[in-house]
Amino acid sequence: MMMTTEATKYCRNHGRIYKCGVVAPTSNKSFTITLLEYLCTVTSRNFKEPAWKRRILRGEISVDGSIITDASYKLNAECRVSYHRPPWEEPKVDVVIMEGDDVSVPTSLGDGDDDPHILKILYQDEHLMAVHKPSGLPTMPSQTYFDYSVLNVLRRMPANLLNFSAPPQPVHRLGVGTSGVLLIATSLHGRKVLSCAIRDKRVKKVYRALVCGADTIPDTLRIDCDIGQVPFPIGGGTIHAACPSGFLQGSESSNCSDEERDVLLPETGRGGAKSALSLVRVVQRNVDANTAVVEVEIPTGRPHQIRIHMAFAGHPLVGDPLYLSGGVPDREPRLFPKRNKEDEDMDTDAEEEEDCDGKGEVGREEGGGVMRVPLPRDCGYSLHAYQITVEHPSIKDKWITFTANPPAHLSV
Repeated sequence: MMMTTEATKYCRNHGRIYKCGVVAPTSNKSFTITLLEYLCTVTSRNFKEPAWKRRILRGEISVDGSIITDASYKLNAECRVSYHRPPWEEPKVDVVIMEGDDVSVPTSLGDGDDDPHILKILYQDEHLMAVHKPSGLPTMPSQTYFDYSVLNVLRRMPANLLNFSAPPQPVHRLGVGTSGVLLIATSLHGRKVLSCAIRDKRVKKVYRALVCGADTIPDTLRIDCDIGQVPFPIGGGTIHAACPSGFLQGSESSNCSDEERDVLLPETGRGGAKSALSLVRVVQRNVDANTAVVEVEIPTGRPHQIRIHMAFAGHPLVGDPLYLSGGVPDREPRLFPKRNKEDEDMDTDAEEEEDCDGKGEVGREEGGGVMRVPLPRDCGYSLHAYQITVEHPSIKDKWITFTANPPAHLSV
């Protein structure tokens, strides 16, 4: 098995280029806009004016491919503007290709190791790949991590090691703190068929989780509760949470009061809430610790569904920093480790006010950390994508079950 030494667990990436749009044409032929004005009013990256000005002066903004260092540079219609983010340090990931890739044989891992620096390929062919994503590794790039994501780790692998006709593309997502099986399309045909299968609920997904309440959780639970966007003071102003309109069978109550439900639902309606169903089975109880290991099948796949539903049922995941009983987000600031401004794409000029794009760290520095509300990316909970059963995209009626053995504390 390929391993990473302590000295090589981190490396600098090559930076990232963000497209900031194209200057829209106008009927006013005399209309012009400066580069600084455009960046402050048009782009989706919500930096403040001083932050954009510094990025221009540092040579990080291009217009039609040429670096511009003059904030008052006049833009014409159809000009293409880009932000060239400098390289920053990210964790390094090694890829391990597991043995046994016969499509006719269910594939599983031989151990439950969960090293955030190792991505394991369980199976691959010309249309489909199954990987074991470790906890801590994002599925898709973000402002914090770019190379350190399943998508870019796979796309940067030498072509002779992988069998694909199109760039590898995850067809669903696992949360940053969630480990386990993740399906990847390796052809355009595979992407289309697998995406349709997930949309049509023809993929069976079973998770393992460690939850609170060994003495109160029923042996089985059917949780039917809509999930939608609710107000939240960071990350764009909303977050996914329980929007109760369904029902909970097998439990005495949802622990969600009418007042909490009124707060959750925006004035405009249900915030785009969608139906969500989770089928829960207790597989092990630890009465002394008041915890239980559960298996959860999710016919639907809403964002953070298991975390939200288990909290809605009154049995939140142990260590979940975000979702409280009732499936509501915790809005109380607490102390979190401080991240580097460079990693968060915030300004590093100490004499100026910090800035961020609405998704980074916002809070008061205190005791070497930062006081802020919890975010979906914050880990600490135990959730593992244990099994996925799917029909092969090019072999009709050939169903494959991929199994990633869980970490020791989720094993039974």
